[in-house]
Amino acid sequence: MSQNETTNQYIPLVQEKGRLRTKQYHTMDVQPLTPAAITAEAILKNLGSRLEQRKKLILRRRWLVDVEFVMAVIGILLMMIENELFYLDPREKMSTISLVLKTFTSITTGVLLIAICLYYQTGMEIRMLDGGVDDPFAVTPFWTYVAWIVEVLVCAVHPFPGNIEVVFVSPRGHSRVASIDGILSVLMMFRLYLVGKFIVVHSRLLTDPSTQSIGALSRIKINLFFVFKSAMSESPGILIVSVMLTMYTVSCWSMRTCEMYYTRTEESQGFSQSMWLSAITFLTVGYGDVTPQTHCGRYIAIMTGLCGLASTALLVAVIAKRLEQTRSERYVFNFLSRIHLENKHKNAAADVVKCSLRLWVMNKQGGKPTLTYTYFRWKLRNAVREMRSARATLAENEESTVGVIELSHMISRMTVSIEKSLVAQDRMSEQMTKIEKELQDMRSHLK
Repeated sequence: MSQNETTNQYIPLVQEKGRLRTKQYHTMDVQPLTPAAITAEAILKNLGSRLEQRKKLILRRRWLVDVEFVMAVIGILLMMIENELFYLDPREKMSTISLVLKTFTSITTGVLLIAICLYYQTGMEIRMLDGGVDDPFAVTPFWTYVAWIVEVLVCAVHPFPGNIEVVFVSPRGHSRVASIDGILSVLMMFRLYLVGKFIVVHSRLLTDPSTQSIGALSRIKINLFFVFKSAMSESPGILIVSVMLTMYTVSCWSMRTCEMYYTRTEESQGFSQSMWLSAITFLTVGYGDVTPQTHCGRYIAIMTGLCGLASTALLVAVIAKRLEQTRSERYVFNFLSRIHLENKHKNAAADVVKCSLRLWVMNKQGGKPTLTYTYFRWKLRNAVREMRSARATLAENEESTVGVIELSHMISRMTVSIEKSLVAQDRMSEQMTKIEKELQDMRSHLK
């Protein structure tokens, strides 16, 4: 049998109904796998499984954030309902409704803490998968554990079932026995940071696979600050108004809670005074006609003032950015300014020529200097000064119009021209080489 011919062989398979099944194959069709091919196939298979597992972990982390957000919102709503019932009837603390509401608040808090722990565990698993290690301590930084502990402590604060009373002393020195639920309710508002986490995990910047790939390649973390900066670039007005209204609403509610819990303030008076006090503190006005009557209210006023300063700084930055000229507007303005300065320079130069000729004629005529002679000398000096000023301003204007974009365009044009000159030089060198060869041939023929 020649090498080009193929040998038909039969491979016995499984026995079926008293006969042996066989399969025909050609010897040339059988290609043994090399070790390199086996290794590459194993690497691709392992990489695919790792990517699939990472996708599942990211989806699980997003689901855990949803659970955190829902549990936090439900707990805050239950706490607010219980507080409103207390404002209507101070004896409500020992009732069954209060006990049931606080119990459900504790249950939601427990689920929230479990979701937080699972969230950080999932983050560790993602880091371990990315790093290809089995030790979570090797890929988890120290500040992650610190953030874990702080987040658990912040979310664990809530009004406990029952009525825990302590002695509170007012800024004026009056002591009173009151429940600690007011302070715990105010501290419970720190759970609103989960809104930012919820927005981040559902943002298109994080859910888009292309954005994740670009961020991983450029080593940019897609976190809350990145999403906040992106939102500030896209719609700064809506974002700042939303942040300011949220801060003001939380401040009003917290101030009202502190004043209603620990002072004998009427319902309508407490709500109106809290809104007015929060407004003048948030806007950093502070008339002084209304002041907090509790230490809790004073701390809330301090936090409100700091939030007002931060929101005012953001608002000023956005307004300043909006008032800046765009690139096209700046080009038009610089073009018009250049035309105005050139006309001003031409008019000043014409005045210099006219005044110089007039003074030359007066000097030729002779005689004593008159008032007209002095006037034209003064006009000549002003024209020279105006011409120099216009020239200097025109030079500054031309320098200010050159930015990074113009510089990049200039560099690209220079690069293109240099490449063209190099190509032309190569062609000239080739032509010179051909001419030298032809000259050598002519010399050889002449000899």
